[in-house]
Amino acid sequence: MPRFSKSEKEILRQKLFEEGERLFTLFGIKKVSIEELAQSVGIAKGSFYSFFPGKEHLFMEIVITQQEKMWDEMEEFLLAHQGVPPRQLFKQTFLWMIEQFERYPLIQKMDTETTEYLFRKLPKEMIESHTNDDSQELLKLEKYGIRFTCDITVASKTMQTLALNFFALTKEDENVRLAVLDIMLDGIIEKIVAEGFDTIGNDIKYSPSGGCARFR
Repeated sequence: MPRFSKSEKEILRQKLFEEGERLFTLFGIKKVSIEELAQSVGIAKGSFYSFFPGKEHLFMEIVITQQEKMWDEMEEFLLAHQGVPPRQLFKQTFLWMIEQFERYPLIQKMDTETTEYLFRKLPKEMIESHTNDDSQELLKLEKYGIRFTCDITVASKTMQTLALNFFALTKEDENVRLAVLDIMLDGIIEKIVAEGFDTIGNDIKYSPSGGCARFR
């Protein structure tokens, strides 16, 4: 197996990211082989393992990198819309992120089948770390007045599930897709996003069960 210099490894790793995104987007993770990925950047199949333990790791790292870019862009969106009421701001932000997915078609490949496949193939800690990262990003919304009435992990998984279901409606008319999204999003927001701080400025407390808190 050839040895690559540090600069060569950096270049080849970037090429694997680019070619991986292209191939995974075109064919899906199951139909792309490690041999095809290696050939796309001009290295032997065995050399691929110098960069990633498997194609699933490459897929996940690409998705995580793209999501991190989206989170950064989301902060800019929030800054530009400060002062909007919490529930309205959360809805606008989520709809904005759905629009951004058009720039990241690989993320849209994260349907139920792909997610289940990755859960089987990837180490549990890698999946959990990704979920925790999403939760931490959601917590940043608190800086803009958005407070969750349930455990942040519950909120994160709820929004992930909503996005997955929206992307699963690809065969439906666009107006139907958006109408379904609007109905589901309004219901979720009413359940998990507080209208604001309470009248005496106390922080919102999560219920012991991890579900949504009730307000009087």
